[in-house]
Amino acid sequence: MNTVGVVRVTPISMLRRVVSLLMIVMMPAVVFAADTDAAVLYGTGTVFINGAQLANSSPVTVGDVIQTKDTGAANLNAAGSSIVIQSNTIVRFQSGGTALDRGSLSMATGKGMSVFARDFKIAPTSGDWTEFYVSRVSGVIQIMARKGSITVSCGPNSSTLREGQQMSRDDAADCGIIGKQGAGATPAAKAPILNSTMAERGALAAGGALIIWALAHSDDPVSPHLP
Repeated sequence: MNTVGVVRVTPISMLRRVVSLLMIVMMPAVVFAADTDAAVLYGTGTVFINGAQLANSSPVTVGDVIQTKDTGAANLNAAGSSIVIQSNTIVRFQSGGTALDRGSLSMATGKGMSVFARDFKIAPTSGDWTEFYVSRVSGVIQIMARKGSITVSCGPNSSTLREGQQMSRDDAADCGIIGKQGAGATPAAKAPILNSTMAERGALAAGGALIIWALAHSDDPVSPHLP
C-alpha cells in the first residue's frame, strides 16, 4: 500500500513564511520611502499636481509641479523634511529641495533640504532641525530664519541668517539684497505656519506614509503633464 506523506506546518514555520512574504511585498516601498527625492503631497481646497487636481494625496518625485489656488493649501512630506505650501503658490520638486516659482512656503527639515527662488538658494547651515520661510510675491522675495540658521546664496555671494533674522530683495535678475537684520515681523501668510511639533511629526511620519501610499496606489500613475 502506498502511503502519502503529511507535511506538518508548525506555528513557527507559518510565521516565517508570513514575515518573508511581507518583506518581499514591502521592500520596493521601503526603498521608495528612503529616497530623499520622493515625497507625499496632502492637500486641502484646490490643489493641482502636474495639471491634475489632487483628490486627497499623491506621491511626488523630481520634476513634479504643485500649484495651490486661492482656496488651496498643501503639505509636502519627505523623509526628514516637511513643507507647508500656502495658497496661490507654484513649486517644483527638485533633487535636494523645491523651487518656488510664485507664492510662499514654510520649510522644516533635518536633512538639509533647500528652497530655490529665482537666483537664490536658501539652505540650512547644518544638519540640525531647521525651519525657515520663503515668499515670492508682488516682485519681492522675502526670507526668514525661524529656527536655526540658514545660508542664502546667489552666485558667488552668500549671507547667513540666524534664527529670527530676515532679508528681502527685488525679484530681479541680479543678486541685490536689502538686508533687514533683527527679529522683524513675520510676513503675512494665509495658510497655517508650521510649528516645531507639527513639522517633526510630519517628517517622521513621511517614510511610513510613502510606504502605505505606494502599496495602496502602485497601479495608479500620476498624470505627466504640466498645468
